Amino acid sequence: MNNKKILGFTLTEFMVVVALVAIIAGIAAPSFASMIRENSARTQANELFALASYARTEAIKRQSDIRVVITSTEASGWKVQILSGTELLKEMDKSSSNVSVSAANLGFDIRGRRATGTDNCVSVSYRSYTKQLQIGLGGNLKVISGSCT
Repeated sequence: MNNKKILGFTLTEFMVVVALVAIIAGIAAPSFASMIRENSARTQANELFALASYARTEAIKRQSDIRVVITSTEASGWKVQILSGTELLKEMDKSSSNVSVSAANLGFDIRGRRATGTDNCVSVSYRSYTKQLQIGLGGNLKVISGSCT
């Protein structure tokens, strides 16, 4: 009599494991897709936050008013220009992006405060997920959930 042990899996055991992995992946996939959508909106809002912070810093450094012009492009996508008078300081073209941004005209005065007559909120949307960049009177910036009112 041969007492050798046979190591390995049977085909039935392998198929049960594959079926369990498929079921778990099927349950996790929808929540993973929604997480990706929300992160896309958050990432674009954080990029706008960084650009607005740069504009505010430049306004204080240069002792001049700085404008941030956000324009929506066709279908979706957006473009940002940071201007000191007519001088272009920085530009970001996201026209191929699937994330849409509400058109806005932001501005900062020589003290870094929000310039009068400029918008105080920018909405960033990707499908059903919306984030907003808020600019307070003192020039403070924050990104929160929801759309601008």
